[in-house]
Amino acid sequence: LFSCNTTKKDTSLTYFGGQIINPRTNFVLLLKNDIIIDTLTLKENNRFIAEYKTFSEGLYTFKHGNEFQYIYLEPNDSILVRLNTWDFDESIVYTGRGSSKNEFLINLFLQNEKEEEEMFKYFNLNEINFQFKIDSLAKEREHIYNEFSKNKENITEGFQQLTSTAIHYPLYRLKEIYPYYHKKVHKLENFPTISENFYQFRKDISLNEANLLSFYPYRNYVVNYLFNLSYQEKEKDSTKTDITINLLNAIVENVKLEEFKNTLLKSIVVEDFLKSESTCSINKETLKIFLDNCTDEIYLTQVNNLVNDSEFVLNKEPLQDFKIESYDALDLNIHDIIKDRNTVIYFWSTEYMSLEYLTKRINYLEKKHPEILFVGINMQPNSRVFTSDPDFDLFNLKNQFKLTKDSYAHNYLTSNYPRTIMVNHNGIVTNGFTYLDSQKFSSELNKLEKN
Repeated sequence: LFSCNTTKKDTSLTYFGGQIINPRTNFVLLLKNDIIIDTLTLKENNRFIAEYKTFSEGLYTFKHGNEFQYIYLEPNDSILVRLNTWDFDESIVYTGRGSSKNEFLINLFLQNEKEEEEMFKYFNLNEINFQFKIDSLAKEREHIYNEFSKNKENITEGFQQLTSTAIHYPLYRLKEIYPYYHKKVHKLENFPTISENFYQFRKDISLNEANLLSFYPYRNYVVNYLFNLSYQEKEKDSTKTDITINLLNAIVENVKLEEFKNTLLKSIVVEDFLKSESTCSINKETLKIFLDNCTDEIYLTQVNNLVNDSEFVLNKEPLQDFKIESYDALDLNIHDIIKDRNTVIYFWSTEYMSLEYLTKRINYLEKKHPEILFVGINMQPNSRVFTSDPDFDLFNLKNQFKLTKDSYAHNYLTSNYPRTIMVNHNGIVTNGFTYLDSQKFSSELNKLEKN
């Protein structure tokens, strides 16, 4: 495929390409530090290829549809990836110059995933025995890496650092969440007392490694470390009972990389908003900490818009009529569609959810609540919506519409975040802002059925 295993005339070039089986879209994205650096179009037989004259060593991400995986690239590499979207991670195969290190990483990733799941059954152990389990896993992973590195020349310092992170940080994360889950398993009133030796590894950790920020094992460890600090703060001080506020303060105090700090602050505030009440709202103190410490103007605008959106549609008030358009270009009003019906209006966007998820979720809800009308509205009027899998075809879903450009509903969709509005058969809003994944969604549907 593309002769990437052969000797190149110009060895200064770096190649990345491959083949996607059962593609979800017609392109693959290549990203560095979560920023798109190239879009590679699928061509004949769903293959893609790109060459780069100048390329810096490091961790990259390739993304197809809503799935992604890491790839470590060095100058002069010629790496091909082949995968099947029906089993994305497990089907990945790398070939070409530079492929062995990526085969090692994907195998380590899959092994980590499996072992971490198994480790959850050991949270009932005391600190010493839990530490023993962690040490055993670390030694096993280090042995695998040592065997791999014996047969490889010129393993770079950057790859060594990445591999060390991939080996150890998932285990460090388990140690950070150990007190919480140990307490939960044993139904303890307070967190268990943990010795200082248990967290001795922290002295060798930096929370501000810019070159590792896009690497999930590192990022996930940092977040869980900050959560642990927040729970411990609650245990030590009876006045600090709000975990979200503790967490935001821990981020401000410990994370110095501006972009990382801003991203964490925004994600925690949005998560708190979505999990707040049956109808989503935001805590004023939480919002103040975010506004005082976030320096990203885009994030500030998004969160402010989210707050304004949530206050625009009020519970127990009539739903304001708004224009929609059918997929065969008929202009309609929402009131005509939902008249005399208990209705769930879900605004969605492919930016936040896949068609696979959307179709599965709505089909399930329609079967469980046949008396409720589910109306889907695509928030992107000009978007191309398609899938190669007929099981997840948008048009298999009933009652699908698009927003018109001048629709009144744009007034409360300024954050571009998907939202769901519940309206009873009298046209009165029973829930002005919830979402399809909400833990309270089922109970809210049950209330709507009784209206």
